[in-house]
Amino acid sequence: MASIRDVAQRANVSTATVSHVINGTRYVSPELTKRVQSVMEELSYRPDAVARSLRRRETLTIGLLIPSVEIPFFASVAYSVERAAADNGYNIILCNSEWRPAEERIHLKDLIARRVDGLICISAGMDADQIAPVIEADTPVVTFERPMLDTGLDAVGIDNLKGGYIATKHLLELGHRRIAAITGLTISTLSSERLQGYRSALIEAGLAVDSSLVFSGRLAMEHFLSLPEKPTAVFAFNDMMALGVLRTLNDHALQVPEDMAVVGFDGIHSSQYMSPALTTVRQPISEMGRLAVELLLDRIRGKSYDQAQYIKLEPELIIRASTVGRSSTTYHSALESIAHA
Repeated sequence: MASIRDVAQRANVSTATVSHVINGTRYVSPELTKRVQSVMEELSYRPDAVARSLRRRETLTIGLLIPSVEIPFFASVAYSVERAAADNGYNIILCNSEWRPAEERIHLKDLIARRVDGLICISAGMDADQIAPVIEADTPVVTFERPMLDTGLDAVGIDNLKGGYIATKHLLELGHRRIAAITGLTISTLSSERLQGYRSALIEAGLAVDSSLVFSGRLAMEHFLSLPEKPTAVFAFNDMMALGVLRTLNDHALQVPEDMAVVGFDGIHSSQYMSPALTTVRQPISEMGRLAVELLLDRIRGKSYDQAQYIKLEPELIIRASTVGRSSTTYHSALESIAHA
């Protein structure tokens, strides 16, 4: 039996476009509409009438699918989305995937069954096939932080390439030349963009990208510390990994930033209370949550666009003691800027 994914592939369009042709929820050009309809007829594809019927009545609920609420960044996302939804009279159904694609599929089916009016999703690895049931049910979806651009869905995120660049540029400006990067356990699009920014800053400074200084996972610091020529700075691709870096350096009786400077990414609330306070690339989480809800509500209320919307916000470097030291003029200037912000 043909699926919406099969139709999309044969017609060379996104699954979202097929859904809009079926449901008439957005403008699709006559040429594309005809092509999709021809493929549907060719494949004998029949939309799921039961799934489509689920969109006939609002429940004033929004599904929020995240990897884990135990991780501070995602907890902050959940809070910002819940506040923005509540301001508009909506409740949130929160689902944790625990980083498992199979769990995501289960939660998606459950959210459709619960007749949520829309879905905000931070995927742990979801692809177009997995999101297809939601699209078939004509449930509006906004992807958050990790855009799924191949699906034609709306998205809210930040310029991760720029984030990786400004973190590395900051360390270069402090005189570091051996800068390590901890990318995480898997190279997602998000991590790839941050890595690209890291590499761009090094190349711009006339430095070669040393593959021994790019590592993923919990053993990254042990690897770096075992090198004959150790790095003098580390850029961790999220703040929780940066916290692990600080702990490892402390265990080895190394001083931060004197022996090794550390930069994180995300700007979680607790980063300012780490010892030393963590320099980090801040994501505007509250604004991202608000914009994701507003974009989703536009779709729920029937607003259409010629193409999927991708709102890309700017990251911000927050300079603290983990790179410049507590006694530096740069650090105190940064503190004054924060105090007067």
